[in-house]
Amino acid sequence: MQRFDAYYFDGKSSMPKKVTLELHESFVLIAELNLSYSFNEIEIRAKLKNTSQTVNFADGSYCELKTSDFLSLPNSKGDKFILKIESKMKYAVMSFIVLAAFVLFCLTYGSTILANTLAPKIPQNVVEKISSRTLEFLDKNYVFETKLDKKRQDFIKKHFDRILNKNSDFKLHFRSSEIFGANAFALPNGDIILLDDLVEIEEDDGFRGIIGILAHESGHVIHMHGLKMLIKSSISSALVGYLTGDFSGFATGFATAAINAKYSRDYEDEADLYAIKAMRENGISTQYMADLFDKIREESQKQTDNKTVEYSILNSHPAIDERIRKFRE
Repeated sequence: MQRFDAYYFDGKSSMPKKVTLELHESFVLIAELNLSYSFNEIEIRAKLKNTSQTVNFADGSYCELKTSDFLSLPNSKGDKFILKIESKMKYAVMSFIVLAAFVLFCLTYGSTILANTLAPKIPQNVVEKISSRTLEFLDKNYVFETKLDKKRQDFIKKHFDRILNKNSDFKLHFRSSEIFGANAFALPNGDIILLDDLVEIEEDDGFRGIIGILAHESGHVIHMHGLKMLIKSSISSALVGYLTGDFSGFATGFATAAINAKYSRDYEDEADLYAIKAMRENGISTQYMADLFDKIREESQKQTDNKTVEYSILNSHPAIDERIRKFRE
């Protein structure tokens, strides 16, 4: 039998009582208070180097042992191993390095591998639910009914359907927005949102630059970039929540991710190649995309200087100069 000097707290008041904790073969006894607890009714917290060890009881009460004491259940080596690691600086440093390497791997290659593996396995009904709720969120908070006349809408829809071979997986939505400016973005289920400002700055009567951008957004859907980004951001949120103990940001929906999305260079290249291929197959020059991106850059700079637009298509589509050169070539 082992005895430990401790302070007992009943879980109702902050007043401690000095007691002796007795560790028997199958239970713990507090003789002064005539209390006993079986091993399955107690939880022993791991002891840090210079802190008091805490023993929690099933009724909500607990004991704090004196700093110099250490309690572990019979035949239990786990707590002693943890104590040994936490008591030695070299072990603590090694543990930190291993943890940092693991977190870095998860946020880079690990999250990419997991996203590529999981994205194709997400059920279509889940994809539809994510996308429909995102569109509802955007309609409620960020975008409004389009002001484009029906003639222009029908013309763009007609050529959008043609370039995608009337793929029924895609649906084009026209909207207006005061904070997004000349922009377009895609949701995982194939819903593509085209904003009025982007149509208004198109100088080609055939809207071939617009068609190219819509094909680019379709490429993001085909390659599941939105879903992959959602998985990767969820991994990041989960890691931060686990390390800080705060999971409040974990519930952030896809809508926020879609608004603030910054696609990686690889994702942009994949979407660009898809758009270039689709335009070539339909006999449309990518020069129109380059011209439109030039115009977008010009308008975006004006809007940024005037602080009239909070989000720009250039925020989510980096390396614009290089991409314009690619389209011109």
